[in-house]
Amino acid sequence: MKLYNLNHSPYATRVRMQIYKKELDVAIEAPPVALRTDAFVERFPLGKIPVLELDDGSQIPDSWVIMQYLEDVTPAIALRPEGARACAHMHLLARYTDTYLGPAALNPLFLRVAAPGGSQGAEEQLAALDTELARLERLLQSLPSFRERLLHLGDIALAPSIDFVLLLGPMFGRPKPLADYPLVGAWWEWVSSDSAVAAGSGEMRAAVQSFLSR
Repeated sequence: MKLYNLNHSPYATRVRMQIYKKELDVAIEAPPVALRTDAFVERFPLGKIPVLELDDGSQIPDSWVIMQYLEDVTPAIALRPEGARACAHMHLLARYTDTYLGPAALNPLFLRVAAPGGSQGAEEQLAALDTELARLERLLQSLPSFRERLLHLGDIALAPSIDFVLLLGPMFGRPKPLADYPLVGAWWEWVSSDSAVAAGSGEMRAAVQSFLSR
């Protein structure tokens, strides 16, 4: 199998973290054609990275779908908890990331980085970020303690996006963006202590810093 990947993408990073954690024999490569081109869309119909290419040449796009597939075909070092309720909690963290934190807060904030004025006048975006971090704080309060379970796919899906919060916050006058959300901060300390998460995080941080310095 082959993962078409960009290190600065939090969605590709979550798949790399899973690959590292499960010690999978998956080649990790940059896409063979440039993004946002007709050739890219022709090769990858959804027009986004990551994409998992199987040995027969067929493709599986979408990071969360890829993660579920890899979990199904490589059961060793399981990252999906047992039981319907525990799996629902796992999916909740991923859905929060992709439905709330990313679209409502991270994407608008990231767009501000390249906008005229950069970090100036980003009060609306910072307010949206606070709204979503407060939502995550409440969500974690409602779930069983992460300290009493093993790392799962929901944690890995969320981790790169929280890392992005920590990368972007200082650019907008928020050197410690998790300071008002103690449970989120504790969860991040717990999840980032995992070596596979830390490896993916380090790669993403270096790539984001390189990307933003262009």
